[in-house]
Amino acid sequence: MQQATHPRLHLRDAHDAHAIFEAVRQGFLMPIVRRLNEMERATLVRSGAIFVWFETEDDAGLKRWTDGRVWGQSRMREPYLFYDEKMPYDAAHAASEANRAPAYRFVDGVARPGPSSSAISHTDRTAHHHSGLVKQAYSAWVIANPYAKPQKWHLTAYFTYADLPHLPTLEQDPVLRKIIVPSGIYRSGKTRTNRDDDEHSGGSRSPDDSSPQTVLPSLSSIQSTVAPHPPGPMPARPHVTRLPEDQRLIQMLNSRHVR
Repeated sequence: MQQATHPRLHLRDAHDAHAIFEAVRQGFLMPIVRRLNEMERATLVRSGAIFVWFETEDDAGLKRWTDGRVWGQSRMREPYLFYDEKMPYDAAHAASEANRAPAYRFVDGVARPGPSSSAISHTDRTAHHHSGLVKQAYSAWVIANPYAKPQKWHLTAYFTYADLPHLPTLEQDPVLRKIIVPSGIYRSGKTRTNRDDDEHSGGSRSPDDSSPQTVLPSLSSIQSTVAPHPPGPMPARPHVTRLPEDQRLIQMLNSRHVR
């Protein structure tokens, strides 16, 4: 039976996701290598659980993540996507929700300790905190070395609104807090922005942004390649020796012009 890559953790930003990936790459955490079966879904998919899996095209690996639950529309809270579980409710409840005036939640903006969290942002911007699960997803291209083919890695995490404040963060894990994420290995798999890497990216272009750029030379650079004419008088024209036939023809024309 497979186990969750990490049983209980609050992922806040891209660095947290990259730290999980690096722990998997170094062998401290184990990825999911096949689809979860019914028993694994029932026991492993719960609040706090994190699953790392590699996208493959062959039948032995995973092409997509399935957990057997029904999810609502995705919501982007950079750099993660969030999905709220659709909970079963009766027609009367649905009608009352449809006729209800829209609710507005005002966030007081009180500073929270530690780094900002996409999960907390999703919680603050969601009016209805249901009792079901929230799915948190992130993808990255993993480039182990410049000569290796990039691999698509995925991270799927779960939490409930009630449990999120109680989930531990990366610094509270004795293994993960020692992980150092190397520069240039993990690049976000999203295509809507080119600057969604971790703090070590330095704003470089993402692998998806491969369109060539044509750089035209400036006028000054063109002028610098042409040698300027030196100042002073123009050089004398070289003397040209004519053939005798050409010389006689010129003299004949000149004599006619004088007459």
